[in-house]
Amino acid sequence: MFRLPLTTHASLCGLRGLGRQGFTILPALTYPAELPTLSFDYKKGIPPVISPRQIELHYGKHHKAYVDKLNTLGKGEEGATIEAIIRSTHGKIDKKVMYNQAAQHFNHSFLWNCLTPGGTAMPTRLADAIAQKFGTVDAFKEEMQTAAVNNFGSGWTWLCVCAASKELVIVNTSNAECPITTNLHPIFTVDIWEHAYYKDFENRRPDYLKEQWKIVNWEYVDQAYAKAMGHTE
Repeated sequence: MFRLPLTTHASLCGLRGLGRQGFTILPALTYPAELPTLSFDYKKGIPPVISPRQIELHYGKHHKAYVDKLNTLGKGEEGATIEAIIRSTHGKIDKKVMYNQAAQHFNHSFLWNCLTPGGTAMPTRLADAIAQKFGTVDAFKEEMQTAAVNNFGSGWTWLCVCAASKELVIVNTSNAECPITTNLHPIFTVDIWEHAYYKDFENRRPDYLKEQWKIVNWEYVDQAYAKAMGHTE
């Protein structure tokens, strides 16, 4: 059974239906799957937070494994977007393995867009929207960190736009689950699987989350926000 644990903010957003329509977040992500080309040299890590060895394992081993496994399962899906595969396999017991690989490929590809060495300044449009919803940018960061720390086990913590209300919401998902099968458009995420940080931070998830803000590509997040807000159902 699909499970999407939500923070208080997300409880205001209906979860079914609209996310299944034509909104595509990463249209270049298609089948057969390939590792995305990163906007930075992963062999140098993502300074000052992620070491070269950590990103080598995360991108070059874990993400690649999802891509390779997906490509053994998708016969007949040639040319389809990964998002279409995620939606068509979601909730189907006989397609669970394929769903997991496709979802993790999407989740990681989206994650890499959200990160960049040294981070970027947050554009005013995004900062204003975050402050309007959460009070201040710092309050948002604190709430996002708290949600991620309390997301039990492996999974992801997301900042999304509700397609119906256009509100910003913070969402926790477990394992490979991602918000695109619901009425939510993700604009930012943090990976809380241990393979995302264990080489650098061991079991200190709160420290990893606190440091993560130093490498956020807020320009990409702002672009994703603008796209989500401009989409008409």
